[in-house]
Amino acid sequence: MKNSINNTPDQHGFVLMGTDQLYIDHLPMFYMQNHMYQLIAEITIPETARQQYSKDQEAHPESFYILGNLENDKFTLPSVAIGETTTFQADIFRGLPEDPNKDTPLIHNITVKFKQLIRIRHFDFNQKYPENLTYVLFGNENEAFLSHYLTKQPDFMQDIQLKSPPLWLQSEQLKMGVDINFIGLSDTKDANQSPLTATSYNVMYEGQTDTSFDIHIYRNIFFSDKIPNKTPNTKSIV
Repeated sequence: MKNSINNTPDQHGFVLMGTDQLYIDHLPMFYMQNHMYQLIAEITIPETARQQYSKDQEAHPESFYILGNLENDKFTLPSVAIGETTTFQADIFRGLPEDPNKDTPLIHNITVKFKQLIRIRHFDFNQKYPENLTYVLFGNENEAFLSHYLTKQPDFMQDIQLKSPPLWLQSEQLKMGVDINFIGLSDTKDANQSPLTATSYNVMYEGQTDTSFDIHIYRNIFFSDKIPNKTPNTKSIV
């Protein structure tokens, strides 16, 4: 039996997405207390770094990018939630680094500032999986994204870019982030690949069954069923 719940300063990895406005989505791990969180945030980085990242994005449109804090600038996710950690030093990698402290990053040692917390929650293993496949929808007037709503082990992490921000949602709601539920799709908690294979879907807004809306998928940014379910004995999280 645990005597206390203890989060210790650590290194955290995030999927980086967006162009002019940047967002990060935390790489969660159900078996590690420091990483038992879903965290989505809007951030800013120095303009020269943003331009370098955007240029590399244009050259590698099928790639994903990982942002992570440096070994000498560790923090806890609760400190982010309560506003104690507002900035940190980070590297950006194209793809998932095997060792973020040894691999050469695309962009090294930049200052990351939290602009807005869109979602931060510790996993509650007492919760049931959603009845319908559920994602957090967030973004701005130019871009919109989906992040799979994680519940408990087993589950998967996924980030998706939409073709355009949905016209049926006010910009304020899009910026704060809302939950959408995919009609006719159950929560595929044990998926080992994206459960969204079509380009258009009907969804509910926050479980409201009286109406439905369309969304249109542009591309899958990142998918992993290994990272959230990683145990101390897992050899690879790629």
